[in-house]
Amino acid sequence: MDNDLTSDGTEENEAEEAVDEAADSDLYDDEDAPERTEDGYGTLYADTEEKSRRDTVVSAEERTELAATQMESGQMQEALHHYREAVRMSSNNEQAVTGRTTLGDAYAYSGQGLNAFRQYRRAIKASPRRAEPHFSLGELYQRYGRLQQAITEYRKAVTFAPENAYYRYKLGDALASAGDLEAAVSELEETTHLKPQDGFYHFWLGDLYARADRDEEAIRELQQATMFAPYDAYYGVRLGAAYRKSGMTRDAAVATRQAVKIAPKNAAYLCFLADLYNDLGFDEYAVHYYSIAGTLDDYDTDNLARLRRHAGIVVEAFAGYLEAEAEAV
Repeated sequence: MDNDLTSDGTEENEAEEAVDEAADSDLYDDEDAPERTEDGYGTLYADTEEKSRRDTVVSAEERTELAATQMESGQMQEALHHYREAVRMSSNNEQAVTGRTTLGDAYAYSGQGLNAFRQYRRAIKASPRRAEPHFSLGELYQRYGRLQQAITEYRKAVTFAPENAYYRYKLGDALASAGDLEAAVSELEETTHLKPQDGFYHFWLGDLYARADRDEEAIRELQQATMFAPYDAYYGVRLGAAYRKSGMTRDAAVATRQAVKIAPKNAAYLCFLADLYNDLGFDEYAVHYYSIAGTLDDYDTDNLARLRRHAGIVVEAFAGYLEAEAEAV
């Protein structure tokens, strides 16, 4: 982890000054750059076919495509090299800004936060009103826990690309993490206007409504989420939790049963459905689904606990299953 991105000092301004003073050679000054031999490429092009391919690359676009392919196959050093070359081969400022942002994203993905920060800052300096580098810098800040800086960059991204629903979603997510639910809800509401048939945005708006105890609105949005993404089991089980929180236990059981049909081996969902049957007095069904769930591992236990909190379930119904099993024996 890069301490300069996680501490609270003046390192950001110092880093910006260093970036502003740097020449294009900073594309190659990272410690993780591949070793170079007499031909300038070292083991990077040990494979004859790859070396031949490198010799035929004539544009920044081709470099970027080659880098993306290598990232997909896990060849990070090779990918970073080609992204750097793509920046050097850029034919205009717009292409260079895109290239630096993409290079920054690759650095961030490989855990090189400071190098990513440098590329984003240089992209922003070259084109301050381009949304993409602001957004990527916001993601980097959020990853390192610097929420206020992340919010600032996300706001700029939204300002310069107001039609981008995902940018607004990320701004809302950061605002919610910072404790400003009202502002977060406002951003997520806008995403559903921009993408009215995308279950993803309806789900996260519903999630925020639920966190703000706006239960009717939460149910409405979660219903929309399940309608536009009917095969997402988590959306369905969260709708069930919202119903249960509002006292609509039968509806909760129906929604959760549908989620279980989609994900029949999810132990947390099975136990949650059993909780609901237990609430409804259908003890045999409850015991049946607890039995199918079996012993929960830590992951399923945590998921079930979260579902119960979302649903307002206080009593550990699983204890009732254990008692019933003991009596049966």
